[in-house]
Amino acid sequence: METPNFRIVTNGDPKAIRTLAKDLERYRAVALGLLGTKDTGKKLTIYAAANRQSYAGLVGHELAELTNGLFDTTDRGSYALVNLDGRTGERQLKAREFLFHEYTHFLSYHGNTVHYPYWYSEGFAEFMSTMTFTPDGRYELGAVPEERAQTLVYTAPMRLEKLLRATTANTTNEEKGRVYASGWMLTHWLLMESGKTEEFKDYVKAYNDGADPVEALEGALGMKLAEVEKRYDAVFQQGNFDQVQGRVPANFREVSPDVQQLAERTTVAEIGRFLVLSGYNLDGLQSLIQYAHAEGVDSPQLTAVQAEAETRIGNFDHAEQLLASIPARDRNKFWYQNVDAWLHLNRQISKPGAQRDPAELKKVRDKFVFLINNDEDTASHWYGLAMSMEMLDYPRDKYVEMLEQAYHRAPRQIHIAQWLATELYQQKDAEYFARVAKPLLLEVPSEEEYQQIKAMLADLQSQDKEKEQEEDNTVLAQKGDSKAI
Repeated sequence: METPNFRIVTNGDPKAIRTLAKDLERYRAVALGLLGTKDTGKKLTIYAAANRQSYAGLVGHELAELTNGLFDTTDRGSYALVNLDGRTGERQLKAREFLFHEYTHFLSYHGNTVHYPYWYSEGFAEFMSTMTFTPDGRYELGAVPEERAQTLVYTAPMRLEKLLRATTANTTNEEKGRVYASGWMLTHWLLMESGKTEEFKDYVKAYNDGADPVEALEGALGMKLAEVEKRYDAVFQQGNFDQVQGRVPANFREVSPDVQQLAERTTVAEIGRFLVLSGYNLDGLQSLIQYAHAEGVDSPQLTAVQAEAETRIGNFDHAEQLLASIPARDRNKFWYQNVDAWLHLNRQISKPGAQRDPAELKKVRDKFVFLINNDEDTASHWYGLAMSMEMLDYPRDKYVEMLEQAYHRAPRQIHIAQWLATELYQQKDAEYFARVAKPLLLEVPSEEEYQQIKAMLADLQSQDKEKEQEEDNTVLAQKGDSKAI
């Protein structure tokens, strides 16, 4: 199913999905204005599973027990997933909430490096998820998410210091629901009652600059944590949560989703492509391939997907054999060219520098140029081109220019940002390095990488201060000479 801004792949009820798609377009129109977010112009692909069983087929059984929706961003684009069944019989309401929640993440994070603390990222998505629309063209916002209300009642709100310091890494699966619920309640107070929405922006800035989350909130709001907690507890005790109304933008036009039934071969290849891209349930790929062979619905596209999976685990010979089995008439197709380019690039990367083949690398470079010429918005094409150019000994400024193009399109991808940060450190570009490195400090998965980036940041800042001091001394010396004259 396609609308102007969404592509929905589903095995659910087409009528229900059509209603969801219309609401999602309406939600987007309102949310863009409320968040002050620019239209990216790119469609978001949403995989909407009809039930928990099919949802588990996409994300694996363990993740299916813990979630009803997911959002992820990659260097090949963003996607969202939703389990249309949810946990209750209120299927339509729950599906809307899941979709609005995940799409809020997309709008908040797409194309920027701003990091929100865990509690606010999920709390704000929950706050936005209950948006409803009236027949006279208005929206209502601020209602209590039913599941979060139950969590607050049965487990009590999380203490603020713990909530403010919560991260995805230090929060157990059992406590994530409390972060969502308590984060929603604190977000609701901040946005609807505190009168400090502008001050909260200062908190986010301080948080992104590495400030202690508790001290940052106290400083931005001009309130001690105990005072904030008092208001937070009072909100819970009163149990009254205001709602706000507004008009859907006047320029919004209702959409009529285009519904197409995918051929089974296309569907199987689509699912396979998602399994490889997301990595959530790679074990399911082999079962999918076996099913395709048994049912006679395999295809060249599915073979290319399998080759990509083999490339990712380093089975280059098998991947090459798979691509060689694809008919020649399909080898000019974009999906083939993409897998082929990455296979040959990774094969060269796996070799010691002296054993790399310059002629082969030039072919790889040209493959990525072809991909960019046909799809310049995808970061991975620019990233692949930058790597091939570096291995061909291009001047640093040439391949870094390609790397920057990748970063601008996918600034949240750690592998791209880390490489760019390293190059900027070598160039001693302190200001640019800081813009790339500070968000990385909130993303890198290991303490060793964190300390390394922090040390590089401190080193460049120190050099910058020394340079400024030298310039100040030169100016003072010149003034002294002038007086002597």
